[in-house]
Amino acid sequence: MELHQLKCFLAVAEELNFSRAAARLNMTQPPLSRQIQLLEKNLGVILFARSNRRVELTAMGAQLVKEARLILKLSDRLALSLQQRAAGETGSLSMGFTAVFSWAFIPGLLKEMARRLPGVTFDLQELVTNKQIAAIENNQLDIGFVRQVPPDPRLAWLPLNAESLIAAFPSDHPLARKRKIPLSAFNQEPFFLYAKEEARYFYERITDLFLFHNITPDYKYQLAQTHTILGMVNAGLGCAIVPASSKTLGFANMTFMNIEEVNIQALNFLVYAKDNPNPVLDSFLRAIRELYAEP
Repeated sequence: MELHQLKCFLAVAEELNFSRAAARLNMTQPPLSRQIQLLEKNLGVILFARSNRRVELTAMGAQLVKEARLILKLSDRLALSLQQRAAGETGSLSMGFTAVFSWAFIPGLLKEMARRLPGVTFDLQELVTNKQIAAIENNQLDIGFVRQVPPDPRLAWLPLNAESLIAAFPSDHPLARKRKIPLSAFNQEPFFLYAKEEARYFYERITDLFLFHNITPDYKYQLAQTHTILGMVNAGLGCAIVPASSKTLGFANMTFMNIEEVNIQALNFLVYAKDNPNPVLDSFLRAIRELYAEP
């Protein structure tokens, strides 16, 4: 049984006239009659009761009408689904991101992509930058939102908006009354630093900044996650330098301040493998380029 035979059958069943059905299908009557005969032979049943004056559906023919319509509808739906998947309009995209991205950027992005790519689902994985890069290189992750991109010719990347780094102090600290503080305010202050291995990007940005300006904080602990560092600051145990998006976390006993005369920023990148075969990736990249091109 072929789909073409079912289409021929439905045309005759709905017209109850071979000539009109043939015209509807843009074919002549003999080939149409032949397709009906082949279908009846394949199914082993008589579908039409024919006479010189009229054509009528048999009981088996009437039953097949419902099934044929369903089969053809499912066939059309499958074809459309495959076409949409091939065009990247439907499917799944695995997305990695660091914890800082999850506070505001990723929720906003997912909301926007639900509007622009409604047929795409996202598999979310919170990973530090080096683990994202390794997963992308091994085709275990489609895209990643990271702080830096290694010089790997297999990878492509898009620069995103940079984020300022700001000071975080306990609310009862004398400096917490100020809106801005000099970098020298960190000298000999109890300070929570990012871990060298797990958060190398922030570790190097902050320690290089202090070294260049000959400032020596009283380093207490090295911690991997920003929210852990902020928990320590919130408890009044010291201060830190963190991304500006930390303000969204709502710690009650903490004050954030800009750092005078220092424009230190965290860079953000979207990274992916150049040879990634997922058709959804191209659609996502087009959407995010359009998003960043909008005023």
